[in-house]
Amino acid sequence: MQNKTIGLIGGIGWASTLEYYRLLNELLVARIGPAHSARILLVSMDQADFVAHAAQPDSRAIEQFLVAQGQRLQGMGADFFLLCANGAHRFAPAVVPRIGLPFISIVEETAKRVRASGLKKVGLLGVKQTMAGRFYHDALEQQGVATVTPDAADQEILHDIIYTELVQNIFTDASRNIFLGIIGKLRRQGAQAVILGCTEIPLLIQPGDVDLPLFNTTAIHCEAAVAFAIAE
Repeated sequence: MQNKTIGLIGGIGWASTLEYYRLLNELLVARIGPAHSARILLVSMDQADFVAHAAQPDSRAIEQFLVAQGQRLQGMGADFFLLCANGAHRFAPAVVPRIGLPFISIVEETAKRVRASGLKKVGLLGVKQTMAGRFYHDALEQQGVATVTPDAADQEILHDIIYTELVQNIFTDASRNIFLGIIGKLRRQGAQAVILGCTEIPLLIQPGDVDLPLFNTTAIHCEAAVAFAIAE
């Protein structure tokens, strides 16, 4: 049975938040039976609000904004929570301790999955702050895994596609081909697999599209959440 109610801070991209809801329910039903559905509480942010706060020069603006969303979940009765966006996890160290709920980190869960695979060098795709930042690189390094990312020009291209298309639930063959071309470059840099480090990317890129292993961070996150939710 589900022993803990799942809390979600979502809405930065509504398309991937919808995917969270689907996956959490499918995974829970697979674990405890078809007579069930998942107990989920969702605080859905306006993407424009998130971006405006994140753009402030003082990081306390976005941190307090995210803390307020988590506190709403806590008041609603969530037993633990997930932040349904990879890039927003760069704020987690300052935000999570102020919310007071157990937290399932997409970054930590993905890093553990990569370590379990035995691979030693992976590519990382996502928004610019994810690819250029250190929060994923450091988590993977602690697991003995090296990270390669696209060059600055390709990071700009991917970031633009994510924000102008994917978060709006727009998926085109042209953009898929751009992603696949950049994945090919990462492979030539020695990447043995690729982390889809933005929760919208798995909606565009499927395992059958490439001949490298893919780490679907959305699915990994949901699997960890269901395991925690049904644990005694």
